[in-house]
Amino acid sequence: METETLYVTGTRLTQSRLSNVMAGSTLSSEQIKRRGYLDLGLALLRENPAVSIPDNAPVGGQNMYGTGQSFVSLLNLGSQRTLTLVDGMRMGGGASASIYGVGSGSQVDISAMPTSLVKTIDTRLGGAGAAYGADAVAGVVNYELDDHYKGVSLNAQGDWSQKLDNAAEKITFKAGRSFDHDRGGLVFDVEYRNQAGMLLRDRPDILSEGAVFYHRPTLGEKTAYTNVLGSGARMIQYSLTGIPTLRGNYGDFPVYGGVYGPTYAGLADAGIPSANGTPLVFSQNGQALVPYNSGTLLQGDNALGVDGDGVALRNYTQMRTPSEKINLTLLGHYDLTPHFHATWQGWYARGSAVNQSAMGMLSSATVNNALTPNSNGPRSSSFFTEGVTNGPLTLSTDNPYLTTAERDTIKAALAAEGLPTDQFYLNRLNQDLDTGYSRTTMQMYRFQGGLHGDFSTLGRRFDWKVRGEYSRYSDITTRPSLVVPNLVNALNAVRAADGTIQCADGYENAPIATGSSVCAPLNPFGFNQMTPAARDYVTALARATNRNSLRDIQAEIGSTILKLPAGDIRWDLGYEHRREAYHFDPGAYWSGWKQADGSALQYGNDTPVPTTGGAYHTHEGFGELDVPLVSPAMHVPGVYHLSLTANGRLTYNSVSNAYWTYMVGASWWPTRDFGISGNYAVSARNPAVGELFAPQSGTYQGGIDPCSSVGLASGPNPALRAANCAKAGITQPFISNFNSYTVFGTAGGNTRLRNEHSKSYTGSLEFRPHFIRGLDMKASYVDVRITDAITYLSAKNLLDACYDSANYSTNAFCSTFQRDSTGQITSFESGYYNIANYDTQALQATLEYTFSLQRLGMPIDAGTIDLQGNYVHYFKNQQNYLASAYPLTGNTASPRDNFTINTTWQRGAFSAQWQTMWYGPSAFMLQVPANTYEDNQRPPFVQFNLALSYDITKNLSTSFVINNVTDAVPDYPGTYSLARYYEALIGRSFQMQIGASF
Repeated sequence: METETLYVTGTRLTQSRLSNVMAGSTLSSEQIKRRGYLDLGLALLRENPAVSIPDNAPVGGQNMYGTGQSFVSLLNLGSQRTLTLVDGMRMGGGASASIYGVGSGSQVDISAMPTSLVKTIDTRLGGAGAAYGADAVAGVVNYELDDHYKGVSLNAQGDWSQKLDNAAEKITFKAGRSFDHDRGGLVFDVEYRNQAGMLLRDRPDILSEGAVFYHRPTLGEKTAYTNVLGSGARMIQYSLTGIPTLRGNYGDFPVYGGVYGPTYAGLADAGIPSANGTPLVFSQNGQALVPYNSGTLLQGDNALGVDGDGVALRNYTQMRTPSEKINLTLLGHYDLTPHFHATWQGWYARGSAVNQSAMGMLSSATVNNALTPNSNGPRSSSFFTEGVTNGPLTLSTDNPYLTTAERDTIKAALAAEGLPTDQFYLNRLNQDLDTGYSRTTMQMYRFQGGLHGDFSTLGRRFDWKVRGEYSRYSDITTRPSLVVPNLVNALNAVRAADGTIQCADGYENAPIATGSSVCAPLNPFGFNQMTPAARDYVTALARATNRNSLRDIQAEIGSTILKLPAGDIRWDLGYEHRREAYHFDPGAYWSGWKQADGSALQYGNDTPVPTTGGAYHTHEGFGELDVPLVSPAMHVPGVYHLSLTANGRLTYNSVSNAYWTYMVGASWWPTRDFGISGNYAVSARNPAVGELFAPQSGTYQGGIDPCSSVGLASGPNPALRAANCAKAGITQPFISNFNSYTVFGTAGGNTRLRNEHSKSYTGSLEFRPHFIRGLDMKASYVDVRITDAITYLSAKNLLDACYDSANYSTNAFCSTFQRDSTGQITSFESGYYNIANYDTQALQATLEYTFSLQRLGMPIDAGTIDLQGNYVHYFKNQQNYLASAYPLTGNTASPRDNFTINTTWQRGAFSAQWQTMWYGPSAFMLQVPANTYEDNQRPPFVQFNLALSYDITKNLSTSFVINNVTDAVPDYPGTYSLARYYEALIGRSFQMQIGASF
């Protein structure tokens, strides 16, 4: 007879294995330690295929207001729809309230959790809102801590790649002991983690300038594909050293791109022509003008060339985030009496993470009109009159940093065009002034405690629990940032009477502190030719702060109603009060320069970011009922076990008012070996503070214009899209600037948002034969459907929502953006809407099998084999809005099929684990015609990892891990998801641990 008791995530009453109705899987602390994971979010992504690429992870480019954070997302439904629990209680969110942050909900930063204290990570799929409240829409992840640990352990770990980079280290110390004759216990844990950073250019031929990626066919190339594979693509309309031009308005590009055909491609447009007609560019030291090679240019493309002297933007993208974290944690429990118990937790985490590189500030006619000096008096620069920050730099031909030869060449070119010879323009990527570097420092405090016990009265036993939790998560982001009004002053360089170079008189400093308040002239010609004094004068340290807090109080009591032949009918009733508050302060730089009319001018590369904050509270009543109908002791033919369970919750939210959530489930085991279980749940997600209250502010966005030649044949219904674009008056072929450059628009919250609602169904089949000891197989079907999903519609989403709609003429989203007379997008209004539905049907299958090799006829000391497998297949996984469906799975970030199998051999003090991670067939881009991307379909990919461990003595152990044993790399690696294929793209890597325990 099955008698074991389980604490099952997703229900509040304890369950037996037979009565469990939830689908999901569990990751053990042994596996986390064996694989040496530094981040629990990445551990789940590798070990559990139901975990999808989150909004933020320590891999890849980082959001400025959340660098180094790690979120968890289930079933591709977004991390804001996955609830995170610690020992069954919520944890405070780490996402910024700003609309420019990385998340839009109450996501928990998993990187703040200590890896060494986790006992299990229990993941349950489908709605669990009735058990835990809002946000458990896709599922819930519960981190159970080892609060009864006894002993002392010290572990040190080091990681490195075959190329001797990607270094990391982790040191953990854990001590636990009981006291007062085992009535109480304390566990103290210290964990330190340090991860070195990497850029894509650390793997140049795999991910950076030498990597194969997609671009348009080269001029003269005959192909059936709109986009072909090739390496060496570079931006051609600006350089790191500066391309001078004769004109400086938006669209006055230095060079004719491939869109102009072979006759003009590569020749100077607004640029200064060399003897062979190509534009001139400043040399590395800025002392000469040399011919600019645009490389091999592309059909229908004005932005990119292959090879040549352009800028490889992938060189400035982060691959692995450098970070440092320390955790201090104290867990305790004490039995005041046999029926009265206390528990408590105290957490402190502190860390920092760096975004090493990004594109930085651009000064180019691809973005805006020219940034002009204050030639006509104070505040006459286009910075003040038009808000220009990213246009080409307007410079005097008498600039003292120009050599005589450079000055003569520029003036001659101006005169030849009949233009005034007193000024010219410079297009450059200012990587020597603004590298995109930023640092986020975080702190997290968390206190959890409570009392629980039992008493007997009226002939029944009552179990009760009162507990509370308070957590505060705060972070500070700093970034050296250009101050454009000071840059205008520093560029207006003149030669003084004594022959030195200085700033022209009469300058006005911006009202923000920079490294120096004394104007120092800046040399923009060449790369890194400015003095430290000039760099200090034009650079401020931008500083933003974010502070989130959670207060959660719960009380519940449970007992039995009556006893049935199969057992007691059990009930549980409770109350929960929760308050969440979020506050984001952008600081002086990101707030912008306040003007008399209440507006703000952006100081540099970023539009003014508003302060955002708010709070809400809830009052929640919940209950649960378990009804056993048949038990094994009843010996009913065909019914070994049968039980029902139900729970419900009534929530009042101070923002979204009152609503119900509930779950009903059943478990039926026809025999002791085979069981069927399932549940139906209704859950909800409340709008987050940022989604509701973020003020409207400016933003730059880009993407694929659905009416461009590139986007016209894509989408859920290409014929409908093409017809709507024709109705809009856009003639083909159409080259949209939106595809290559960003456009200015607005973004903000929406106070009219409603709750999201979900309905989920899960059904599980479990096979645990008594005649094959150690075998447990389970297959679960999960169906999650979300309505009124709160969705941030970017400029690209707004365009798709307009042109993919069957109601084009009356579609309100067509009024959220504007085009000029040539069809180019000039502005947009992005934000949050209750517009989308999500429809997900997936199968998760798990396998556990442990057996002695003696069963196979081997010696008794041959050891044991433990086989653990986890597989997920998506039948459907899509987002729907305005009657159009957009798939969420099937690309390289989320293959439709995915499994991880761990095979462990244990023999005495030695163990070896062979891990297989398999990703099924995928595509680079979904919903595109077959001729859009060359080799769009990707074959399956498999990676193998090996972990060896040995207990040297009773107290001393060591382990060695090889990740990506075969050094496998997918074809065209630059086109794959970095977060999903991270170890493969890094290459073979190693890890070593040594530990002592007493």
